[in-house]
Amino acid sequence: MNITIMQNHQLKQAVELSDRIFLKQPEQRSMGVSFPPIFSPGISHSYGAWDDQKLVSFMGFVPYTMQIHDAKLNVYSIGSVCTDPDYRGQRLAGSILEQCFRHAESSLASLIFISGGRSLYTRAGSRRFGRAVRYHLLPGNAESLRSAGNPRSKIRKMQPEDLFKLHAVMEQRQARYTTTPSELDRLLGASAYSNVIRMQQQVLVAEDGGQLIAYAIIAVPGMELTPSREATLVEWGGQPAAAAHMIGEAIQSLHLPELTVPLAWQDQQLATLLHAAGATSETIQNDGTVYVVSGPQLLLQLASCCRNISLKLQAIMDHTNCIWQKQPCNLMMRVCYRSCSIQSHLIVQRTTFHSTPFLCLILQVYNIFSITSNSASDTSHEGSYECAFSLRLAILLQ
Repeated sequence: MNITIMQNHQLKQAVELSDRIFLKQPEQRSMGVSFPPIFSPGISHSYGAWDDQKLVSFMGFVPYTMQIHDAKLNVYSIGSVCTDPDYRGQRLAGSILEQCFRHAESSLASLIFISGGRSLYTRAGSRRFGRAVRYHLLPGNAESLRSAGNPRSKIRKMQPEDLFKLHAVMEQRQARYTTTPSELDRLLGASAYSNVIRMQQQVLVAEDGGQLIAYAIIAVPGMELTPSREATLVEWGGQPAAAAHMIGEAIQSLHLPELTVPLAWQDQQLATLLHAAGATSETIQNDGTVYVVSGPQLLLQLASCCRNISLKLQAIMDHTNCIWQKQPCNLMMRVCYRSCSIQSHLIVQRTTFHSTPFLCLILQVYNIFSITSNSASDTSHEGSYECAFSLRLAILLQ
C-alpha cells in the first residue's frame, strides 16, 4: 500500500470514493461539487492510500488562514475522510493522518481542525473543543423576533450584486477565516453544509438605507431530498437585532415549522433576543476536534494579537516583567471572564505539545479573542459584549 499526496488527475477517484461512502440519496449533489477546496484542481495538500492504481483511502487536507484581531494563524482542515469498505481494518486512515501531521509541521501550521471526533483522531492527540447553545424556534416565536429589528429594514434574498457588501460584513468579525470575494462566491455556490444534511440553502440579507447590515445562511427542506434534520441556521453575521429580525422573517416567509439556531457561547446579544422570544435551548458540544501541530508556532502566530490585547488591558493587568523576553521562563496565561476562570502554568519547549491543559488554555484564548473588549465605537456584534478579563503571558522563545 502506497500513501502519496494527491495529484490533479487523481482527484476524480477521490470524488468517486467520497460519493460512494457519504451520499445517502442518489439525488444528492456530488462531494466534488459541495467541497471545491478539497476536490478542485490546483496545488493539492490531500493524501490518499493506493492499492496499485486504485484509491482505497482518502483524507481531504485544506490550508486556511485564520485571523484573530491582528494575528494570523496558519491552520489546516481535515474532512471527507473515507476508506473503501474492502480495505478497512488496515489502519490506512491512521497512516494518512500521520502524514498530514508531518505535512502541517513542515508547513509551519499551528492547528488542524478536524470535522470528526472519533477515536482515530483522539488517539492521535486531537481534542474536543468549543461549546454552544442550540435554540429551537417555532412559528409562535417569529413575531417577537421580527420586532427586534428596525421596521424600516428590508429583508430579502441575497443577489449577486450583494457579494462585496456581504464580504465586507463578514470581514468585520474579529475572529474569522480569511477569504476573498471570489472564494466566498464559490463557497456560497457550493452550499456544502446544506448539501450534507440534504437541504437547500437560502442566503438572506438585511438592508437599511441601502446598506447591508446583516446576513443569515439557512438550510431549509427542499422538494427533492428527504432532509436529515429540521431547518438550521448555518451562519450569521452583522447586527444581532437585524439578524433576529431576519430569522423571524425566515420562519414566516419560508413556512418553517421549526428552526434550529446553534450559537457559539460568545453570541450573547443574539442569544438574548432568541431567549426573549421564547425559544427553548440546550447546551451542546462542538462536533469536531482540534490538533495542536506546534505550541511554539501557535504562540508566535498569536503574538501580535496578545501584544495588542495586553496594551488595551494594561490598566487591569497584574504586574508582569517577563512578557516576550527571550529567556527561559514559565508561560502563565490567565483568562477570566463572566463566571469562567482558567489558569495554567506551562513550560514552553521547542517540541510540539498536546497536553489537555495547554489545549484548553489556547482554545479559551482563541474564544476570548473572538470578541473584543468594550468599545463604544465598535458597532459589530462582538464588540458590544461586556467582557472583563486579564491576561498574563510570559513565553520562552529560545
